[in-house]
Amino acid sequence: MSVIAACAHLVVLLQLLPACTISVERAERAERAERAEAKVSRTTHFASVEENAIKREGSLKLKSQHKVGLGVMNRRGVTQYSRRSLKRAKRTDGKFFWPDSGNRESFNYTGATDLTDNISWGWHHPAGIYNTIPVGSPLIDDELNIYIGSDDAIRKFDITGQILWSYAPRGQLAAAPTLVTAASRRQAARVSDEMGEEAEDMLRPDWDKGSASNSFQFFKDFKIGDVVKVKPGLSYRADGREVYKDGDQGMISEFVPGENRDGRAVILWTRTGHKSVVDTSAMKNRFVRVQQTLGEESLPPMLVGSTTAGYVFAIAMDSGEELWATWASNDIAGVKGSVAAKDGVVVVATDRCTDRYCYRYRNTTNPLTEGNSRVRGLSAADGSAIWEYKTMAPVWNMVPLWGPNSDVIFQDWEGRLYSLDLQTGALRYRVGGNIGTHTHAAATYDAGHEMVIALGVGYYQDKYCNPYIAPGILINCNTWPGVRGFIRGYNVSSGHKLWERETPEPPASAAVGMTSSWAPGGHTRLVVTMGYNCMHNSPSQIWAIDPNNGHIRWKRDGPTLWTSTCAGDKEGADIRRAMGGRAACAPNSWSVPAIDANGDVYVGNQVGVLQKWGTPTGMTRDIQILSTLNTGHAFQDTAIAFAEGVMAVTTCTSLIVLQTNYSEYFTSETWSVTAPPNVDGEPYGYSSPVARHSAAGSA
Repeated sequence: MSVIAACAHLVVLLQLLPACTISVERAERAERAERAEAKVSRTTHFASVEENAIKREGSLKLKSQHKVGLGVMNRRGVTQYSRRSLKRAKRTDGKFFWPDSGNRESFNYTGATDLTDNISWGWHHPAGIYNTIPVGSPLIDDELNIYIGSDDAIRKFDITGQILWSYAPRGQLAAAPTLVTAASRRQAARVSDEMGEEAEDMLRPDWDKGSASNSFQFFKDFKIGDVVKVKPGLSYRADGREVYKDGDQGMISEFVPGENRDGRAVILWTRTGHKSVVDTSAMKNRFVRVQQTLGEESLPPMLVGSTTAGYVFAIAMDSGEELWATWASNDIAGVKGSVAAKDGVVVVATDRCTDRYCYRYRNTTNPLTEGNSRVRGLSAADGSAIWEYKTMAPVWNMVPLWGPNSDVIFQDWEGRLYSLDLQTGALRYRVGGNIGTHTHAAATYDAGHEMVIALGVGYYQDKYCNPYIAPGILINCNTWPGVRGFIRGYNVSSGHKLWERETPEPPASAAVGMTSSWAPGGHTRLVVTMGYNCMHNSPSQIWAIDPNNGHIRWKRDGPTLWTSTCAGDKEGADIRRAMGGRAACAPNSWSVPAIDANGDVYVGNQVGVLQKWGTPTGMTRDIQILSTLNTGHAFQDTAIAFAEGVMAVTTCTSLIVLQTNYSEYFTSETWSVTAPPNVDGEPYGYSSPVARHSAAGSA
């Protein structure tokens, strides 16, 4: 065993690429090549020890990193590529620059002019470039601090590249995390004591109003939405499993009437995820009501994420200390999609598929497919359960979208669209979907047109692909390169389908923004990428579609993958397995496009190239590649984050930070930003024609 361990360690050392995280050629790097190599070899052992300490302790405040020369990786895994220093900033409107992976505000900022020359610094795991895999796009708070989640830890950097803390979650991250502001959090209870008997009466069912029974007393002592705690010494087991024990907390989700009008309360328990039904007459004997209040809580801004071990957790953004952790389900399938939070509710996909629910009607030896069967709403204040919803088909790459009416919208892997009430989890509508199919794409939202766009693949075209007859869908009926897909636009409020467009390849991702906005005649476009991921001979395309009617305005061919894995997965597989992690990143064929304030489109491809698309002539259909960055590694599904003067990108191995403006925003050490109001008088971000046209009224 010692020989095997020594060989594995040697392989890790041989794979260290301290100054080659990104393909940037500089004279300074060439002059210091020998010194850089020697310096990294001396610091590798100490970096590995430090990373192990982070995993043991869970959260560790790291010391200030040492300043090094250009092109030299320091002990924290950071390499500087530019002499220009990014300056710290403070946003003054109470919002974050880039709080989640939903790509909601890219049109408020300007991207990098040149993807090579504008690189400021980069990061990868200090023990080796393949020792961890980032999850989701970088997150940027109101002070331009950058957060990056990865398989082994969540890390916080300041804008200059100095690492501030690292937190090892309870298992591997299952989805991209999100930032939550302190002002947006609420407890789970719907009604406070101060609202009086009138509000209590509104919560009671119509058939029970005016009753003098025990159910009336129940609504005097407890309310639907209340959080209750089990009294000391009490517990309950059913069917050989523990439902709750003393000290557990749960939420009263509904009231079920009884034959003698006594009724029973249904309680959803946070720790176990199970439900119990309790007679209203026994509620006070077993449980005590946890005092709840509406409004802001005295909790710091937090980062919320989920793990494959079934936990949803929150950590303080300033210190990296864990605030709460909830065991939401036994397992969570990953790594796809993102966690999101709004109005005090954290929305997360849970409950990894373990039964016929995930068979996809398939006649194969192992028909189970990775996915999650439930979507849950948790309280951002303490992680307690608020609601849960079981989708018709499992969700995989679930990215929650915020509608205009306090609703959350997402799609499942069959391309079926859901709209739920954010506060209660009640279904508003469920539309679309092709039964038996599978897509890695996620829906996107166009606030300007009040439209949600669902992406998926068409029915498999073969007589042996019928999901309704025996023996079911055969193994050759699957999503491959060349399988046709669909793009469907739905009204966000009603779910009514407005238009549909067929694609020659499986859709990968989509985003809405004004392309070429600085040129005359710039228009809002739905930019859709397509192509199958991580398979030999996988072509790709990128389209711009008119969201009013689904008409194609321009289309371009993207790179073709000529290997059997996404870029970097084959090279890093053995090292990742030796480190005990997942062997492959296996992202989508394209990252989600990011459309900046100039209307330029930034997108990463599975062949290991980051591209900037736009028009050099001012003609809206003269779309070309304006700049390219070759990284040698594929990009995450959601890979790009913008802030004022900053652009951050995640590959399957690294974090890359670019400057987007040298002279205007970085002349002083600090500066502040105040967002102007939009057309409705509410602040939404930065003033630009794109923001006024596309983001007015958006959540």
